[in-house]
Amino acid sequence: MSGYKRPKARLHHEFVYLNFDTVINALSALEAGKVDEILEKVSEAREGGLEASVGYGPAKVGGSRKKTANVEEELTRSRTNFSAFEAWYNRLEAAEAFGELTAWDVDTRNELEVGDTIKFRARVSLAPVQQVLLTFIDFAKQAGDPDSFLKQPSAQLAQTKKTANQMSGWLGGRDGKRSILTSLAPLDTASPRVFARLAEQYLVGGAQLVEGEFTVIAQVEQLIKTGEAIPAIRVLRETPPTPLETTTITEALQGFIEPAATLGVVITPSDITLEYPGVLLHPIAVYR
Repeated sequence: MSGYKRPKARLHHEFVYLNFDTVINALSALEAGKVDEILEKVSEAREGGLEASVGYGPAKVGGSRKKTANVEEELTRSRTNFSAFEAWYNRLEAAEAFGELTAWDVDTRNELEVGDTIKFRARVSLAPVQQVLLTFIDFAKQAGDPDSFLKQPSAQLAQTKKTANQMSGWLGGRDGKRSILTSLAPLDTASPRVFARLAEQYLVGGAQLVEGEFTVIAQVEQLIKTGEAIPAIRVLRETPPTPLETTTITEALQGFIEPAATLGVVITPSDITLEYPGVLLHPIAVYR
């Protein structure tokens, strides 16, 4: 006899990543009235119960009232985003618009088409190169703290900060918006390799939570062709990767292979340059 009664439905989702702009824009194109309905219901919830539940009445003034308004605004925004996701998801699910992976190998990879919206279970983790960059940037902060056991002498610290600033520039690009490269193993299968760049503004809870088993919904962005090479870290983001960018970044990142090992992170050439039969995805949602 089983000691566990399984739930009949999974209604709660714990999001790590949700590109709500993509979801809302897509839903507007598919079913514009649904977006209006969501906004109306959220507004009703805000007017009918949220003020009371927060614990401040309309008569509150000054700092408390301003703080309450900020809390309400944030809760309203979150409700709208997640409600829109549910409506969008149900719309695509009803139309059988999701491609679903039941196996993961080169043959399955070759069945995908750019533009397909796919859903699958995957083991998600920070890509090794990404992990090294974030770890080193955090280390540089500790190295400059006089109370940290990782503090460095002034002469050594100057070089550490210079390298960390360079890494931060790689992550942020010209617009300053950071992109987090992740590795995905569909159905816990590591090859062919699958990568997705998570825009930091859509992370729920921070990059430190991007580790574990999740359901992933994404659109196929690129099926890397034979002989094609894409740098794991993009510096020039307004144009497709050029041979010069690929060569420059590859040479720069190769210099981190040895230091990465001291941090406990193994980097291989295939982590630095993405090649066939790799797949790049445009992530929409990552959740449990």
